[in-house]
Amino acid sequence: MITGCIFVKTFSMQVTKMVDEDISEKVDIDYIEHHFKSVPNVGIIYVCTIESGEEDDWVEDGFRYIVIHLPYKEVKKMQDVRPLMLAKAREKLGWVA
Repeated sequence: MITGCIFVKTFSMQVTKMVDEDISEKVDIDYIEHHFKSVPNVGIIYVCTIESGEEDDWVEDGFRYIVIHLPYKEVKKMQDVRPLMLAKAREKLGWVA
């Protein structure tokens, strides 16, 4: 006999960015969303601006938020930023071998 059920709503990973306009196209959030599409209840915010900031990680209402700062000067020079984005996300998710 079932005495009760708990329903937990899960959400797909959400990825967004806060970047300076001149490098916006280089920061490919769709690539990261596709790569981690099976990771539930996580939101990654990539920040890449001339003014640097601190990385952050918190949980709110069962959803984990991760702020990842990308080095502006390095990104500006790079042709493909996706490997750097992927490596930083893997590190924050604890998927580094």
